[in-house]
Amino acid sequence: MPGLESVIQRAFTAGELSPALGARADQIKYIQGLRTCKNFIVQRHGGVQNRPGTRYVATAKFTTATRLIPFVFEADDQTYIIEVGAGYFRWVYHGSPVVVSGVSAWSNATSYVVGDLVVQGGVNYYCIIAHTNQQPPNATYWHPLTGTTYEVPNPYLAADIPGLKWSQSADVLTLTHPLHAPRDLNRVGHTTWTLVTIVTVPSITAPLNLAGAVGTAGSETRAYVVTAAKDDSYEESYASVKVTLASGAPPTIAAPNTLSWDVHADAIEYYVHEDPYGNGIFGFIGTAKSNSFNDVGFTPDFTVTPSEPRVLFAATGDYPRASAYYQQRLLFANSNNDPEQVWMSKTGAFRNFSISTPLQDDDAVTFVLASLNLNPVSWLLPLTRLMVLTDAGEWLVEGDDTGAITPTAINAHQQGYVGAIELLRPILIENSLVYVRARGNRLRDLRFETGVGGLQGGDLTIFAEHLFKGFSLIAMAFQQEPNSVIWICRSDGVLLGCTYLREHEVLGWHRHTTGASGLFEDVAVIPDTSIQEDVPYFVVRRTIDGSTVLYIERFASRQVTDLDTDAFFMDSGLTYSGVPSYVFTGLEHLEGEVVAILADGKVVFDGDPDADNSGQFRVVNGEVRLPHTAEEIHVGIPIRFAEIETLDLDIEGTSVRDKRKRVGKLSALVEASGQLFLAGPDADHLLRMRPEPWQVDDILGALKTGILDISLTSSFTNDGRVIIRHTDPLPLTVLGVLPALELGG
Repeated sequence: MPGLESVIQRAFTAGELSPALGARADQIKYIQGLRTCKNFIVQRHGGVQNRPGTRYVATAKFTTATRLIPFVFEADDQTYIIEVGAGYFRWVYHGSPVVVSGVSAWSNATSYVVGDLVVQGGVNYYCIIAHTNQQPPNATYWHPLTGTTYEVPNPYLAADIPGLKWSQSADVLTLTHPLHAPRDLNRVGHTTWTLVTIVTVPSITAPLNLAGAVGTAGSETRAYVVTAAKDDSYEESYASVKVTLASGAPPTIAAPNTLSWDVHADAIEYYVHEDPYGNGIFGFIGTAKSNSFNDVGFTPDFTVTPSEPRVLFAATGDYPRASAYYQQRLLFANSNNDPEQVWMSKTGAFRNFSISTPLQDDDAVTFVLASLNLNPVSWLLPLTRLMVLTDAGEWLVEGDDTGAITPTAINAHQQGYVGAIELLRPILIENSLVYVRARGNRLRDLRFETGVGGLQGGDLTIFAEHLFKGFSLIAMAFQQEPNSVIWICRSDGVLLGCTYLREHEVLGWHRHTTGASGLFEDVAVIPDTSIQEDVPYFVVRRTIDGSTVLYIERFASRQVTDLDTDAFFMDSGLTYSGVPSYVFTGLEHLEGEVVAILADGKVVFDGDPDADNSGQFRVVNGEVRLPHTAEEIHVGIPIRFAEIETLDLDIEGTSVRDKRKRVGKLSALVEASGQLFLAGPDADHLLRMRPEPWQVDDILGALKTGILDISLTSSFTNDGRVIIRHTDPLPLTVLGVLPALELGG
C-alpha cells in the first residue's frame, strides 16, 4: 500500500495526546492528535503554528511571589495589568510600565489627600494618609516610589500573595484575603489609584441634629427619625438619632408636629419615620425635599422601616476569602469563622449590608450552604445563575421564579460533588465555567443547560493526562482571540495551553517552554484593540548572569504580514527600529545570554548556544553587535525549538499498525511560513528542508503558503512517526502532513 492516501493528517485539533491512547485509532482524537506538541499552538481551525515570542515589559520589584491582575474597564484606553507583590502594586499599560512625570514639589502649605504625588529631594512619593505639613520621607504619610515607576503601597506580605483574590465592577477592584480586611482598589486616573478598606455601611451618613415641636399640647408621646437618600443613587442612610416629642395631641393639618434637621450636602431627599406607640419600630410617613417636615397625622407604614446597622468583616476571623458582583450586589463568602456563609449587599449599594424589618427585596442577603459535609466556599461566579464553588461541590443559587435573589428567595441547590481548588482562579468562557477540581489537578468545565435545567460538563484533561500527572497547576487565564486558548502555568514552570471551542469539539493541548532556565509562574490576559487580539502577560522567573530575576513579559502578536517588523519569535525580547545600525543596546536584562537575532526579516543567528559562532551573539555590557547594519532588529532569548511529532501510524480497519513502515518523504501543507524547518522520523535523523539553488533567494526572503516537500533519511520501523522541528525565529504554520509511506512485512 505505498502512497496510501488515507495517511494524510488534515488537522491537529486534538493536540498532544497521552501515551495511554496509543492503541485508540478508533477515536477521532487519534486521527487529529499528536504525540508531541511543544511550542506550537493548536489553531481553532485545525492547524498548528509556532508560538510567538514574549516581549520584555519590566522587571518585577522583588523575586518573591508576584501575581498579575487584569483590569479592564474600557477596552480602548483603560486596560491594565496590575503587578501585585509584597507591599506594593504596579501597573502596565499598553505593554509598558506606568510612570509618573511632571510631579509637583512638596509644599508645607498644601493639604494632601490619599493618592497625591509629590517630589522631594529627587524622590517621588505617594500620599498614604491625608494631612498637611508632613514632610517626606515621613513613612507614616508618604510611600517612596522607585524612580518614576508608579506604585501604590498595600498591606500584603509575600506569603499572602498566592491567596489574594479579586473581583471587578467598573473602575473598582475588590480584593479579599482571609488575613486582611477586604479592600477596594479604585482607579481615579491613570496615575491616581487608591486602596481603601471596605466598611459595610451606607455611603451616605445619617442626617444630623434632628429637632421637633408638637403642634398642640396633649398627653401623647411620638418619636421620629429621618434618613437621607444619596443624590446619585438614592441609597438610603441609616436613621438619625431619634427625637421624642412628648405631651402632644394628635397632629393635624392645622396643628402639625414640625421637624427639622441639618441640610445634608449629599442628599437629594429625606425619608421621615415615626414610632407613635413607643415600641421602637419606626414606620414610614413621608418624603421631604428640604430639611423640614410637617407631620399632619400621617399613618405610619410599618412595612417600610429604616435599615438596621450591620458592620461586617471588621475583625480577624471575619475577613472573607472570596468576592463577586452579581445582580447589582457585592458578594462575599467564606471567613474563618463562617466558611460556608455567603453575604450579599443591598441592591445597587455595594458597601451597604443593612436589612430592614420586615425584610425588603432589595435588603442585604445572608445564607449558608447547608449540606451533609462542611462546604467552605472557594469561588463565587456569575454564570446564567449565581454559581458557588466549594471545596466539595458545585452549587446553583436560583433565586425566585424570575431568577432574582432576595432575602426570602435564595434557593441554593447542590449540582455536583467534585469541588474546586481554592487558590486557582476559575475562568468564564462564553456560557461555560472552567476550573480545577479540589482534589487532584484535573481541569473541568461546567455550563448551564436549559434543556436539563442544570449543569453539564466534563474532564478536559482525560486525553492528555501525562501533562498533569505529578504536577500541580498554579495559574490560569483565557485568551479568546485569536485561537480561544486556556493558558495554565504548571508547578514546574511549563506553560500549558488548551485550544478550547466546546461547540466545535475542539480540545487540543500543547506545552511551552522558555530559555534562560525560564519558569512561567503566572498569567493574565487583557484585550488589545489595536490588534484586535487578547494578549497574555506572564511572570517569568529566569536565571540571568548567575542571578535569579522575575520578569513581566507579554506575547507578541502572531499576525505576520511583514517579516521585517512583525516576526517576533524569541523570548524576553526587544525591538530596534530606526536608522541603520549594527549595535543593539539596552539589553541589560539579558546580560550574558546568547540571543537570537532577526534583522530586516533575515535570520542573523538562531540562538544556538552550541554553535561555533555563538560567542559573537552573547550580550555583553547590555549590548550585542550584528555583522551588518539593519533598520528593524529583534533580539531575545531563543525558543530553542518548536516541535510536533505525529502518532504511530494506525488506521482503523487496516493492517498498517502491525507492519514495518518507512517514511522516505514528507509533504507539509504550510501557511505564511518560513521554509527552513527540520523533519525526520526521529530526533536523531532530522534533515533541513533544502531548496533548489534557483529557489534560495525566494525562500529566504518570503513566506510560503502551499506544499513543501522534504526527503527524509529513514529506515523501516514499527511506528511510522514524523517529527517537524523549527529552530529559526520565523513563523511556521502547518495545516496538514502527508508522509510518503512504504510498507514492509
